[in-house]
Amino acid sequence: MKEKILERLTCFKDRVDELGGYTSKIICKEVATENEVSNIEKELGYELPEDFRRALMNISSHIEFFWSLYSEDKELLALPDELAEIFAGSLHFGIDLIAVCEESRKDWIDACYPDYNNPYDKIFHNKLAFQDVENGDLLAIDLEEETYGKIVYLSHDGSDLHGYVMANSFAEFLEEYTKIGCVGGEDWQWEAFTNNHTTPIDGNSENAKKWLETMFGR
Repeated sequence: MKEKILERLTCFKDRVDELGGYTSKIICKEVATENEVSNIEKELGYELPEDFRRALMNISSHIEFFWSLYSEDKELLALPDELAEIFAGSLHFGIDLIAVCEESRKDWIDACYPDYNNPYDKIFHNKLAFQDVENGDLLAIDLEEETYGKIVYLSHDGSDLHGYVMANSFAEFLEEYTKIGCVGGEDWQWEAFTNNHTTPIDGNSENAKKWLETMFGR
């Protein structure tokens, strides 16, 4: 899995560089130790979801990946209308980022969304945030009993996709999200790959095929 993920990230990085966009260095640190995972679980007060735990201990304790095709001067890639909102991609998670992302989630709860009985507020509760988004939103793992382990989007400003299930598990998230170059993380970028909001992110959807054809000419 690690090799496949890194191959996909490298492929997108190289293509964006070729198109004249911006990319950052791909960072993939050594896997986390059992002791490191146990320590963060003690800090959190609960065990990490199994497939997230497995990713930290078998893929990497910290991954960073970012690309952007935004340019004020010229269009770097002509996109069809249904993909016109796409301009960047990002993946970053790590055992050292959990506390920072969780602090952000809890700050939103304290400041704006304290009422668990309010449907919008409730979505911020009982989650494990693992990635922040440029616009202040978060990607998180659901810890509610009936939806445990699903990857959900946490919007701080009223998006219709607040609480949207991006993947049914962290393993599925990595598989499907890396297929499309980790487009986003803003919901209005990755929503193009949800089959008109009927599925989680689908790396084999018609829009995904169109995106890869446009990106790589295949």
